[in-house]
Amino acid sequence: AAPASASAAPLAKPTRHNIVGASTKWEISKAAMATDPAGRAMVHHRITVRSDAPKGGAPDTKKEDFQIVGDGSWDKRIYPAGPDREETVLLKPGGPGSRAAMDRGKGHGRNWAVEGKTGAVFDIFLDPETMMVTCESPFSES
Repeated sequence: AAPASASAAPLAKPTRHNIVGASTKWEISKAAMATDPAGRAMVHHRITVRSDAPKGGAPDTKKEDFQIVGDGSWDKRIYPAGPDREETVLLKPGGPGSRAAMDRGKGHGRNWAVEGKTGAVFDIFLDPETMMVTCESPFSES
């Protein structure tokens, strides 16, 4: 058996990251978050607001809740830093980022969310070095 202190050992930094959220019924996305097309040291994932997503805080808006997992493992769940209680941190394009935490066995119910009309698209970015999660409006060629 492993020594009791083994469970308190710091988790190794993940080498890949996957989105998990309400849109996938909280099943870990098979596709890893992609590298940033702008070349920054970040990974990103595009979220599109579903027509059957829960109601958002404003009229005509829907909300998509999500977390990030490292290396496809719930042991490396990445969630909004803060008190050890359920809470949703709303991310807005161009708004302040949210510091992430990754403590084994914690983070259940601590989610990020984006809000928008059905079909609205958001790019979620994670900087693995600073552990900051941000949201941007997708770049459009049109």
